Amino acid sequence: MYENSNLYRDGVSLERSGFNPTLTVASDSRATRLALGYEHFRDYRTADRGVPSFNGLPLATDRSTFFGNADDSYARAIVNAASATMSRDAGAFTFRNHTLFADYDKFYQNVFPGAVNTSGAEVAISAYHHDTQRSNLFNQTDVTWTGTTFGVGHVLLVGAEIGRQKTENFRETGFFDGSATSVIVPVSAPLATTPVTYRQVASDADNGTVANTRSVYVQDQISLSPQLLLIGGLRYEHFDLRFRDDRSDARLTREDDMISPRVGVVIKPAEVVSLYGSYSLSFLPGSGDQFSALSEVTAALQPERFANYEIGAKWDAMDRLSLAAAFYRLDRTNTRALHPTDPALSVQTGSQRSQGFEMTASGNVTPSWELAGGFARQSARIIDASTVGPAGARVPLVPVTSVSLWNKYSISPRFGVALGVVRQSEMFAAIDNKVVIPAFTRLDGGFYAQIAHGLRAQVNVENVTDTHYYSTAHNNNNITPGSPRAARLSVTAEF
Repeated sequence: MYENSNLYRDGVSLERSGFNPTLTVASDSRATRLALGYEHFRDYRTADRGVPSFNGLPLATDRSTFFGNADDSYARAIVNAASATMSRDAGAFTFRNHTLFADYDKFYQNVFPGAVNTSGAEVAISAYHHDTQRSNLFNQTDVTWTGTTFGVGHVLLVGAEIGRQKTENFRETGFFDGSATSVIVPVSAPLATTPVTYRQVASDADNGTVANTRSVYVQDQISLSPQLLLIGGLRYEHFDLRFRDDRSDARLTREDDMISPRVGVVIKPAEVVSLYGSYSLSFLPGSGDQFSALSEVTAALQPERFANYEIGAKWDAMDRLSLAAAFYRLDRTNTRALHPTDPALSVQTGSQRSQGFEMTASGNVTPSWELAGGFARQSARIIDASTVGPAGARVPLVPVTSVSLWNKYSISPRFGVALGVVRQSEMFAAIDNKVVIPAFTRLDGGFYAQIAHGLRAQVNVENVTDTHYYSTAHNNNNITPGSPRAARLSVTAEF
């Protein structure tokens, strides 16, 4: 694949390319299979931090305006990955072994906006760059048995995984004219042309980490009857982190033993209805560039902990239409979030609770009318106060309500039209809840045509009404404007 694009932001472009050959060899009976794959991928793009905020809202400016210097802001990623999967079917048993090796060369440099002054006339511009070299090696082995004991059906999975990740981090701060770590420019002309040189300051990273993980797991899917299904599983993982600071010669370590249970039940009172409930506990240790600023304090931080509870229902209302609804609660502890003003840092946020309701519909209402839609309402809040966010603060980038609906109607066997709507309520840009990303409604459309046998074309239009909105944020002063009206034409040939 190859892509070369200029975006709707001034000076922002993207060029990426890659190839991914795969080869699968099977025995005559196909009981034994070997799949080999290799991927080479390059991604070069402008590092775009968006627009700053003013008086608690995104700064009112043209959505194409770039704050900083697009010519001196870029991100590069070069990925080489190889994989091998061996599988074998032997009666009631299936054996699978998967190995992945991946090498990542990542570099990120940006000249980006900070805070706007109280008059709204000037904005501070800062700069840094960060180089990350990473290699991953993982191997996973599974054995699955499908059978019956005492009239009870089982799908039993037993497996083990080992992995190693090695990361090198190096960060430097930008100095404008070789002396100042920031420069003030007018909001009306926010291009920072002052020459920038890069060198390390006391807080910049020059370190390496080696993370090793070992785990074993088991899961059994038990069919007590056609109407009752139970699922139970357990995973044990040992995580070992070794950290080296080349600036202070510090050597820090952390080891964690984590046990993650999972239980669930599915009840089918009718063939077209499923009711389910589940509970799971999982962990996410820090790794890689998350430890670019590791210290004696952060080395003691425990892995993030996720406790998830969910109940729901699924209903095949018609032959071609499926409906689903769920209530859930997710409790997170030892959580991390991006710093409200420093894009290079993560901060601890104590604990969070997200709970809510969601429902979806997908399929055909009539043979000519196809839809896919969803509605979600949720509350996500900080439970424990942190240095940057009080207890009760809302988790950033989580809208209270979101709605999406896509309708496609076939006018004839050869032509079809589509109309969709995306609605999202307001949300906060960062964990301190000082900047609001406004709510928005966006309309999308499409037209489909069967040109000839095996040849079809479609036109998709995003943001039909050219609504000015903001899609996401990195922190309080790095807010991304949504795309203006955009059209995409694609042609597909089958032969």
